[in-house]
Amino acid sequence: MTQPLQRTGECHSCGECCKTVNMTVVRDITIQQHGSLKELELYLSYRGIRVVGSDEKRNQLYYSIDVPCSELTEDNRCRVHDSPNKPLICHRYPSSKEDVEDIPECGYDFQPANRQ
Repeated sequence: MTQPLQRTGECHSCGECCKTVNMTVVRDITIQQHGSLKELELYLSYRGIRVVGSDEKRNQLYYSIDVPCSELTEDNRCRVHDSPNKPLICHRYPSSKEDVEDIPECGYDFQPANRQ
């Protein structure tokens, strides 16, 4: 059994998580609509969308689009970081080790949760 992981660390204001929009879609229906994963990837590429992952067990595909957040400043600071206008998903991000494994500047890490 896999031990649950707990997020540790803090934001280093690298801004990398704020430069893309990431989405999760239903894998089997989406591939069925397009005929194959290859055709889906081609279709999405014309719109600047990348398929960045797939989880067959969870029946999910993961997309990424290079659209920076309008609240990200030139020095990678969030204008709404300490305000009530900060979206819930921003508070929760990153939620998994996979979210930060390609961002070496990120100050967050995931360690085995302390069981008491």
